[in-house]
Amino acid sequence: MELSRMNSSFQRKLAGIEVLICDVDGTLTDGSVTFSSDGSEYKTFNVHDGLGIALAIRHGLDIVFMTGRISEMVSRRAAELGVTTVLQGISNKRDAIDALAIVKELNLDAVAYIGDDLNDLPAMECVGLVFAVHDASEHVCRQANFVLNKCGGHGAVREAIELILDAKVGMDTVVETYIAAAKQNTSKPVKQ
Repeated sequence: MELSRMNSSFQRKLAGIEVLICDVDGTLTDGSVTFSSDGSEYKTFNVHDGLGIALAIRHGLDIVFMTGRISEMVSRRAAELGVTTVLQGISNKRDAIDALAIVKELNLDAVAYIGDDLNDLPAMECVGLVFAVHDASEHVCRQANFVLNKCGGHGAVREAIELILDAKVGMDTVVETYIAAAKQNTSKPVKQ
């Protein structure tokens, strides 16, 4: 849905978001976990989501990765993108968000969450705005304020970020800032 077609109440909610908490498996990835014969774990992340995360951080939107699993791949991807808060091995995501709100002094109305499956439901109950990836479970879609057009691991996080940034500063401004920065720093590519 285009921002211009959304109601003004939802636009105000988007504009007030300061933190986006992203589930990992099924949201930042397509939900696949691959193990090699030596036990190594592999995950695939989408570069469109990566660039969206870089844009979000550049425009003051705090990004948090939260997952029930523990994976070096998640830490590595977060470090590449400049995501400084990575919560892994989280069995109760609502308690983790409550603790994060205390540490970061967050108003939970200014926090958005994006997820895909039943383990995300408790987290979705305590934040101000909830996104579900397109291929999320039916229960998650019913809990969401907005069901995205993109599936997990296929640009859904970028879609959510663009909705937020469009409401906050306008996507034209985001794109202009990105192009201006790219022109000034042609030797160092942006991590995606």
